[in-house]
Amino acid sequence: MIFQVLRYAYGGAKVMAMKSRLLTPEDYRYLLKARDLQEMAGYLMSTAYGPALKDWDWRSPDAEADLNRRLYGDLAQAFLKVRRGLMRREARFLERLAVRLAAENLKVVLRALHQGLAPEEAARKLLPLNGLTPLNFGELVRQGNIPALADHLAPTIWGMPLARGLPRYQQEQSLFPLEMSLDLFVFDYLRQGLKHLSRTDRRLAGRVLDLRADITNILWVGRFREIYGFPGEEIYQYLIEAGSFIKPQARRDLAFARDTAEMAARLPRPLQTRLAGAADRVAVEERLTAYWAETLAKLQRLPPFQMGLPLSYLFLKEMEIHHLITLATGKLLNLPAERVLPQLRPGLAGVI
Repeated sequence: MIFQVLRYAYGGAKVMAMKSRLLTPEDYRYLLKARDLQEMAGYLMSTAYGPALKDWDWRSPDAEADLNRRLYGDLAQAFLKVRRGLMRREARFLERLAVRLAAENLKVVLRALHQGLAPEEAARKLLPLNGLTPLNFGELVRQGNIPALADHLAPTIWGMPLARGLPRYQQEQSLFPLEMSLDLFVFDYLRQGLKHLSRTDRRLAGRVLDLRADITNILWVGRFREIYGFPGEEIYQYLIEAGSFIKPQARRDLAFARDTAEMAARLPRPLQTRLAGAADRVAVEERLTAYWAETLAKLQRLPPFQMGLPLSYLFLKEMEIHHLITLATGKLLNLPAERVLPQLRPGLAGVI
């Protein structure tokens, strides 16, 4: 235990300080009641997001996209600050967690090349990830086409997932197989990073990643079945081999469920209990989002000398970014607060 304390003495204190700057229910109350995007932005300027939003023009045609870039740039900076506060072993693990953001930028590159966007136009859609990844995205959007991009990235960690999805892309001219290949790779790459941690941290972080994989698999199955109409055979190919679904039969049971009720009945007991009575995909997503938020909150209450603190903080920070983007979209569409609130994390239901 003494070694854990020493390894996290500085980093744990730093993350605790950063955690204190996350938005509060009171902040969300003001943001929800803001009359428009200008008022929302004005309030955010008084929070920890002030530096990220400096000189942001809410009236510009590109206002929403620019806001997204700025908010994700703030998330990237949070990753860098947390990583700098940790010892090498723990920092290496968080570097793998940050690969998720690089994958989102690679999807932007894929879409730009698929659509034939000019490099300058594509570059404006990229998230600012300076210092967080060795990839030069400005160079990637100039590769001309997706096969050329795959060749360019072949020597990197991204070579394998792109090569795996490329044949189906060329056959179907759909980005879906490529994007799913990236998503599956990111989960696997992050789980491989657990070996760099101590036994205590590996056990705790592994439980967090397993739950994230479980939730993601369940959400994907619902969307693939109900939105895309995929058959069970195809859904099975896109599931993550982790958590409760590390065995092929568990993934098959999930993939071939005919509806929400049958899917819930095939889940392990804790997840089955969580989804009891959930009538449709939307209810499932709400229940699982609540479960995820509760899990992260519990990790924040543990002693700060373990990987659960920085890991849960960064997931909570990412959730907060999603909320702000949801709120901004609601202001642009003139949606009442009552329409926006259900899309925010559980625990905020009493803010209006």
